[in-house]
Amino acid sequence: MSIGNLKTEGGKGTNWPWQYKMLKGLQGIIDVINSTANGSEYEAKLVTIDCPPGPVPPNPHAGPKLYLEVRVWNTVSGGFTDIFYYLPGDLTQYLPAQFLGCTITYLETGDATEATLQAIEAINTDILADTAVIETNTTGILADTAAIETNTDELVNLANTPHILRQTAVAVPFTNDIIMVAVKSISFYNASATQSAQIEAGFSGNIVLKVGETLNFDAGGNGNSFPATSFTYDPDPGGIAGDLVIIYVY
Repeated sequence: MSIGNLKTEGGKGTNWPWQYKMLKGLQGIIDVINSTANGSEYEAKLVTIDCPPGPVPPNPHAGPKLYLEVRVWNTVSGGFTDIFYYLPGDLTQYLPAQFLGCTITYLETGDATEATLQAIEAINTDILADTAVIETNTTGILADTAAIETNTDELVNLANTPHILRQTAVAVPFTNDIIMVAVKSISFYNASATQSAQIEAGFSGNIVLKVGETLNFDAGGNGNSFPATSFTYDPDPGGIAGDLVIIYVY
């Protein structure tokens, strides 16, 4: 049916006014589309473009960067006639020819953006710094632990060797015998019935050990000991046979 056709049935005249309004409305819609999009449609995607360093392509493209790819679909030709790339926050327009030799990766849903990756990199930097401090402290702790273990081994594994002897021989007066080893503890008992003995500890001088008396010395445990030659003794300083019993641990 064309505009202005007569309605012959029922004698109601023509449908011209209604048809004209409908056509004007459709034309208005077409005019709006053409004025705003110029017969084109748009598509935008985030892409990561990784370009090798060097003079081609020029900066700022070297290395992986995030871009907005804008593709223009021409509704007349039925294809994407123009593709442009923009850095975030930058109005500079780059053409595909500037990215020859570069790797373009389209970001899909769930992919990390450059900002996310930079945040992760910053966190990793902090972790590495903290780890370095921990490693340094661990080295110190290990060294201290090794020293403690060494000292502990000395305390735990020290052999405690007991020794006992009896001295009764007549000796030249005031000629003392010497305990030649470092001892942890030592005891002197004068078992003589009549003869005093003589004991010297360190630089304290001689002391007379009377009949039936006992002297005990203990270095205090924990691996402590008296230095060798700390103790000297004479069971018969008067030249008469004595009877001195000596017990020591080294």
